[in-house]
Amino acid sequence: MAIENIKTIRFGEIASSLGTRNLAAKLRDDAIASMQDSDKIVFDFEGVHVITNSFANEYFGKLIETISVQKFKEKFAFINVNDFIQRVLISSF
Repeated sequence: MAIENIKTIRFGEIASSLGTRNLAAKLRDDAIASMQDSDKIVFDFEGVHVITNSFANEYFGKLIETISVQKFKEKFAFINVNDFIQRVLISSF
């Protein structure tokens, strides 16, 4: 089955530093809503230099809790992740 509809969430267009749980919760809800219309969702961190553990846990940790690890692996991908962001993301899973 070919992937037909890919949505890219460009975090760098939101901020170069992602820090609050409130922002993460709002953005997570948007990602969940996008799941219905997209075969794949790509998280693009170009332009993002810092992400807090709070943001990562609220966004990605709770997203995984909501949809399951397997569904997360099938539906989502990451690009333009620097070493710091990668370490924070891994700790949120």
